[in-house]
This record gives sequence, C-alpha cells and structure tokens, in this order.
Amino acid sequence: MKSDKHLPALDGIRGLAILIVVARHTGGGAQSSNLLIKSMGLVLKGGWGGVSLFFVLSGFLISGILWDTRGTEGWLRNFYIRRALRIFPLYYGSLLLVVLTAFAAHQGFFCLSRIWVFALYLQNIPALAELTKSYGSALRLGHFWSLAVEEQFYLLWPFLLSRMKTLAQAKYLCVATIALSFGFRLLLWSRPAAPFEFDGFLLTRAGELAAGAFLAICFRDGSWKKLDRLAPVAAAASLAGFAAVGWQGGTVDFQGSGIIVYGLLFLTIFWGSLLVLSLRPAGFWSRAMNIGWLRGVGRISYGIYVFHVLFFPWYSWVAEKIWPHADRVQGLALNGVVIVALSFAIAWLSFRFYESRFLILRKRFSGIRHEETLTAEPAG
Repeated sequence: MKSDKHLPALDGIRGLAILIVVARHTGGGAQSSNLLIKSMGLVLKGGWGGVSLFFVLSGFLISGILWDTRGTEGWLRNFYIRRALRIFPLYYGSLLLVVLTAFAAHQGFFCLSRIWVFALYLQNIPALAELTKSYGSALRLGHFWSLAVEEQFYLLWPFLLSRMKTLAQAKYLCVATIALSFGFRLLLWSRPAAPFEFDGFLLTRAGELAAGAFLAICFRDGSWKKLDRLAPVAAAASLAGFAAVGWQGGTVDFQGSGIIVYGLLFLTIFWGSLLVLSLRPAGFWSRAMNIGWLRGVGRISYGIYVFHVLFFPWYSWVAEKIWPHADRVQGLALNGVVIVALSFAIAWLSFRFYESRFLILRKRFSGIRHEETLTAEPAG
C-alpha cells in the first residue's frame, strides 16, 4: 500500500470544507447594490459544495479503511463500533437537547412523535419530509440530512466493497455507483416537475462518496501516479464546466436541473482533483492543506458542523443583544461573526471534554496502522 505519511493534509481539507459550509450558512449580500458584496454573495451560493467535499473526503478515508481491514477478524464489527463512537455521541446528544428544549416549551410529546425520524437517520427520505419541518423546538436539525446520507451509504457500502476480490473490481464498483447516481439525477431532474425533495436523497448524492472511494482504491494501486499527472487539468476543466453550467442556469446554487445533474458531477471531479493535489509530497495545495490552524479547524469540524446550525436562533439573539440598532448589512455581518466565534468555541469544548472520551475507545477496534492519521470524519 502507498505510504500514508502525507495524509495529515486531509485534516486541512476537512477544515476547508467546514469553512465553506459555514460561509454558505452565514453569508448573504446576493441582493446588494454594491457590486463587490453582490459578487461575494453570489459566490457563497455555491457553498453547498462544501458538503460535496466532505462526501468525497469521507469516501476516500472510510473506503480505504474498509479495504485495508476487510477479511481481518471482526473487521465489520470494528468498523461499525468505530463509526458509532465517532458519530453517535454528538449526534444523539444534539437530539436529546432538542427533546429537552421541546419539553421546556411544552411541546415535548409532539417532539417525541417526530424526533424518531432523525433518530433512525431517515430525515432525507422524501416521504417523511413533513415530519422534519417542525418538532417543537427552536433548535435546528435541517443540516443533519448529510449525516443521514452518510450513515445510509455506510450501511450498504462495506457489504458491496467486501465482495470485490481485486482492486480493479473495487474500482468498477465505484465507477458503477457514480454512474448510477448520475443516471438517477438525470432521470428525475429531466422531468417537467423537478422533484427537489430528492436533493438530499442517498442515490442523489452517492456518487460523491463513491468518487472518494475510487480515489482510495487508486491510492492503493499503480494508477495513483496517473491521477496525479491528470489532476491539474481535471481540476481546471471541471471548475470551468461547473462555472459554465452555473452561467447557463443563472445560479451556482443547488437548484435547477443543470447544477444538480451536471454541476454536481463537475464539482465532484474538482474536489477529487483537489484531494489528489493535496496529497502530493510538495506543492501549493499540499502546503496549504498542512497549515496548522486549518488542520486544527478540520479536527473539530464535526462539532462546528453540528453547532453552527443547531444553535442558529441563539446566535441571532446574541447578535441582536450586542448591537440592537444595527442595519441589515451590519446585522448580517455581526451575526456571521457571532456564529463563527461561538460555534467554533463550542465545538472545541465539545471535542476536548466530550467527544474525545469516546474517541479514545476507538483504538480498541482498529485493524490498521496509523489509525489516528486515517480517522474519517462525517460530512458537513
């Protein structure tokens, strides 16, 4: 297997991904009359791509772990236990906070009648969408759709990947999954009435995870050098393709058949190329992704992802108390600063005093070397 000594750069990629996601959720200005602010606002509409980067990175890390440990004693049990120790404490802790705040608002039993959808990771199922819109609490759970995509994918993926006898077969599986996801989007979004309730559906987004898995397999055979040579061209071409689709559709936001069908494919290729470039022994992207503070952000990215939306109403209340007479632009800017400052601080505290207690237990269920380097994080 190829040396993993450059994998710490992936913490930096994770940090970049969460910064993009937070910028998306705290941004604004697309309607401003100021050309600079308007341009920044329009660019931030493409911040949904930060989740795509998380998916590609997750597919790369977790599929690599699965391939390296398959067939060893207890490999599947270890995988799911490690996954649960990383995801469940913070996830279900957040759901508990929602239930408690709902009871405080005298909506507890109403909340219990709906929170089960989130507890079972079914919040991205279109037929259950109505149950996720209101659950009796001011805390927000809308961003947890991406965790549902990941958990559903990793319920199925280990069994499919373990059936592959060779690296070549594993790559065929990844390509087939990417094609299936693209075909699913093409089929649904070519209809006159676009089914946008499927935006976060597993088949809609499985291609991003499979793309990361493809790179993980290539990292373990002789094709990585070829990918490394192609990465700069692929990055430029895919970014141009994404921009062209956005230009034609009039937006880079995740809406419209062009962006969802073709733009998502181009962006997936771009993020995959960025990942390859970041794993070079040297170069701009490798140095950028190894910046200390960016890697630090990456290490607490799961908490940032959870808290920057979960407590959104509270952040707005704090910002209003700080500057009650701010105008719209000033209020948006202050709200963004408060969200970043408080969500990052809460995420650090959570990682230091809560999540880390469970992460220590993961070492008992690892079947590969350099475990901490290869630790995978959930999507933002």
